[in-house]
Amino acid sequence: MHRPGHQQSPCSAVPEASTGPAEGDPVPGSPSRRRVLRGAGTLAVLGAAGTGAYTLRRRFSPPVDPRTVVPLFSATVAYDASGTRQLIEADRARTGTDSLDPGTRLLSAVPAAAAARERAAEFLAGTAWWTDALAEGSGALSSRPALRELASSALADLWVLTDELPAPVAGWSRNWRFIWPRDAAFAAVALARIGHPDRALDVLTHLESLQAGDGWYEARYVPGTDRAPDDRARQFDGTGLVLWAAAEVVATAPRERRTAVRERLAGLISTSQRVLLASTGDGAVMPPVSPDYWEVHERSVTLGIMATTLAGLRAGAELTGEDRARRAAETFRSLLTETFGAHGYQRHRRGGGADSALAFLDATGCHGIAPADQLLSLRQELARPGGGIAPGASWKADGISWTPSTSLLALALARSGRTTEAVELLIWLAQHRTEAGSLPEKVLFDGRPAAVAPLAWTAANVLLALDALNED
Repeated sequence: MHRPGHQQSPCSAVPEASTGPAEGDPVPGSPSRRRVLRGAGTLAVLGAAGTGAYTLRRRFSPPVDPRTVVPLFSATVAYDASGTRQLIEADRARTGTDSLDPGTRLLSAVPAAAAARERAAEFLAGTAWWTDALAEGSGALSSRPALRELASSALADLWVLTDELPAPVAGWSRNWRFIWPRDAAFAAVALARIGHPDRALDVLTHLESLQAGDGWYEARYVPGTDRAPDDRARQFDGTGLVLWAAAEVVATAPRERRTAVRERLAGLISTSQRVLLASTGDGAVMPPVSPDYWEVHERSVTLGIMATTLAGLRAGAELTGEDRARRAAETFRSLLTETFGAHGYQRHRRGGGADSALAFLDATGCHGIAPADQLLSLRQELARPGGGIAPGASWKADGISWTPSTSLLALALARSGRTTEAVELLIWLAQHRTEAGSLPEKVLFDGRPAAVAPLAWTAANVLLALDALNED
């Protein structure tokens, strides 16, 4: 799904061999994502995020254009009068050719009695108490209309990518229209927090049905099937994140329902915990080498895999209360700090530069592991000219901000009590939505939204960050 010469997305896809080019597909003869990675340089940022002051330190050629332009594939996705989801092109949204009902992902032409309109109304009614709490609270959100508007956009984005599907798809553009366990895990937690715990539970039980007997997940799945759309490698972070999501959904349930919710997820909990314990020697050894949210081949374990494995081990201990699980989580935490921590929590154990995967720790409740100033410094270390961040220091230096990484950092900051910094990032996300109000995957060097819109993982991160801030 990456453009020619562009790096793979944190929640991304590659075109299927049986189909022709579509938006975001590579053209024949374009460099592969792995060749692009090997040729990528490192972006060193001077000064605060968003100032545009930066220099490039390249170890390899060819040179990279820091003012790369990627098109905006769609301004949003919305239901039309026939009850079909369609991509709304940016120019049509701009001219009003496809007008949306305010605060929805429904075209105005959708009949009043249409099933999609009824489902949208039901979804929003379920979140009414949550949105009211944002408006009526006394914290950082009540005085910022932009954040309440951001919440409305994220709710609409998450709904349209979840509605009548077994689990949310990453996006609606063709090569994103798949279920990533990682993205769906965050979406399930968001659904539970905003007032749809039953829908969250449905997402997790579907993920349980997709899980292999050895506890692993494919990188992504065709909705409604257990089939991967291509032969990309399985990704170990799905196991830890889905177990983390299960613990969050259980904890969100009313106390009198928690046992029932836990029992419904018993198979998922048991399988996931078993593979996490076995794969880490009860927390004493590193997990298997696997691609992570960068979606590239790896030769050694990454910080993203370590952080999500810890999240899963901690969740398993919380869900089962077993001493063995608790000891394994504590042992693995020590392993993480003694290995990755000894070298500054870089992408790999001894190098690779800063990685936005550091935010997985605080985002999943693993607080107090990395130094507080190191999490804060990601905004500067990974800054891009448009004001957001890149997935990592060794990511391609093309000037593009990525909203999955930026929103994940906002969530980590919010959940770790760094309100001011979290609000700054959320305001930035609010200011860089498409003209239809959706959260895009990318933001260019000059602030324009680009690539896919909306994106489920970004929407979920935004909702969870707002929820955390509203609890302060």
